[in-house]
Amino acid sequence: MLDLVIAGPDMSGTSTQINDLISFFQNQNKKVRDLRGTEIDALWQAEVFRNLNEDHLSLKDCLEDEAVPRFIKDDFLKKAVDLLVSGNTNGDLKIASCNRNEVSTYINPDSAEVWIMEEPSKRGSGQVCRTIEQHRSKHGSELDPVSAAHTHSVYRLDEFLRFRRVFREQGKVIIRSRSEESGCYQVQDNEFWPQGIPLEDYLNLPGHKIAFGHPPTHIFVVCASEDWTREQYLELKSARSGGRLIDDHEALADYQVMVNRRYASDWLENFYEHGCKPHGSTPPKIFRFNIYDSKEEIRKQMENTVMALIMP
Repeated sequence: MLDLVIAGPDMSGTSTQINDLISFFQNQNKKVRDLRGTEIDALWQAEVFRNLNEDHLSLKDCLEDEAVPRFIKDDFLKKAVDLLVSGNTNGDLKIASCNRNEVSTYINPDSAEVWIMEEPSKRGSGQVCRTIEQHRSKHGSELDPVSAAHTHSVYRLDEFLRFRRVFREQGKVIIRSRSEESGCYQVQDNEFWPQGIPLEDYLNLPGHKIAFGHPPTHIFVVCASEDWTREQYLELKSARSGGRLIDDHEALADYQVMVNRRYASDWLENFYEHGCKPHGSTPPKIFRFNIYDSKEEIRKQMENTVMALIMP
């Protein structure tokens, strides 16, 4: 089993690296499906839509395919909205999951060998993380890492029970951006982040108990050195933000320096050792890559490392 997380401080390029690994596995003739996105993106992967999704990576991929007639795309979108709005006869939501039950629209885990996931998700409490917790200033509030830790915990439970548990049980390859290691952003530091959540409180949240009981097998961390400075972060942000909307975390240079230091040091290994121990689970093996290497250099390094993992 390979449950691989791509992680690092903001501006480290996780989306680019995930897309590179998608291409890598496709070039290995592996069937890849992308679960990133909203509830509708997940529903698109369901068995009931097999005639539409069989030859595409994701809903986005399908919608952008001009060879797929417009009326077929529109028919799917109508049926997906009906499932989410009308639900079953009791009026409950018929969300997608890999569980065959009366409240789910079934996704067959065997429809792919490699599954792509993301954190925060764009559904459930993951959507709250993306639209509220990361942008509190846009809602007349301030960053609250305790609230964020609770919200992350909820979607970790949700995504594990709906998808990730089944993928792991069936030995699928899982590639996901970030994981419970994002505690680097939320856990308290008495000197640099006193408003953070105490470590034991973080680890005792229900979703985090599941996460550390079933941790990733490997983590690829793209980061700077431990002595990275706020000036270096600001320079990197200026070069890479590209006019995109900056969230409240990205706007705090000193905070990003602390987050990077945790990623770059044995803080992360100690975090997993401590979190996994009560569950008897095995901490992930952590590989680090230089945030200043080119995209192509990081791609090659990650591909070589994955190849060694899947073909030892």
